[in-house]
Amino acid sequence: MAHEIAATLAQYASDSRIVRELHDVPPYRVYEVLLDDRRAVLKIDDHPRGHAAAEGRVHEYVATETSAPVPDVLAVGSDHYLTEWRGEFEESSETIDSDWAHAAGAWLGTLHADTTGEFGGFGQPRAGDDTLELSVHEDWVDAVRERIAHHRPFLSTVGYADVADAVSQFFRDHPHVFDGAGGPVLCHGDVHPEHVVRAGRGGTVAIDFEHALVAPAEYDYWRTVLPYIEADDDVDSRVLHAFRAGYESVHALPAGFEQRREVYLVLNTVAFIESLYLQKTVEPTKRDQMGEWMRTRVFRTLDEIRERES
Repeated sequence: MAHEIAATLAQYASDSRIVRELHDVPPYRVYEVLLDDRRAVLKIDDHPRGHAAAEGRVHEYVATETSAPVPDVLAVGSDHYLTEWRGEFEESSETIDSDWAHAAGAWLGTLHADTTGEFGGFGQPRAGDDTLELSVHEDWVDAVRERIAHHRPFLSTVGYADVADAVSQFFRDHPHVFDGAGGPVLCHGDVHPEHVVRAGRGGTVAIDFEHALVAPAEYDYWRTVLPYIEADDDVDSRVLHAFRAGYESVHALPAGFEQRREVYLVLNTVAFIESLYLQKTVEPTKRDQMGEWMRTRVFRTLDEIRERES
């Protein structure tokens, strides 16, 4: 890997080197690097599930086409991208409190407001030769089923293909559950304190667009609230109010979005099961237990939604 990284960096500077590894969680590695004495961050694929080039193009789009603050992108390659160094993330240890939640909500609302009307449909961002491309679906439910199909091959290797199949079948049979969700915006997909930090003088800066998706704004809202606010026993209700207030100070949420909470719960849990086994952030002795808990929650929630629909 060191030889590969050295060859990658040599494309961009006559004198380059790795300073330290910042992150080693599949499917990527992230490094602080020097490019002719300029500090930068390299994110590079380290697993077949990696898509750093697409992420780099999303990050570049946010940096150049929106007012949501992110580090500038220096280069995007076939399996990597480079950004400027931002010291705010070096000592990031923020917890999810009301101040962070309000700032993060406002940053996310800005991203959504600035990208409203900019995309002709819903789908997965992809890397073009020099720009951002999109696998476009006119209907959000079709993009949802494509997203689930993206996760299924990996889930089948760890025993959870049935979860992906059940959720996809549900959305095929009940496409109306997304009625009223709203139009497409660029969604970050993983807003939490390691990825969105409060900078000096009240600013907020974000990184890491690994889970970016062109989707209704409410998708991003629930991708933040469900795992990082509602599911954390140490986070009180004031944090949720602060996040929503920050968000709605910039961009409105669609009417009825709260009624679709459980629909996003089952959709997002498909992705969370992949993260559980791919990134291995939970110790092995607890991984299967958590995976089975997620499986049970998906099937139980699907039954509850069907019962309400009948």
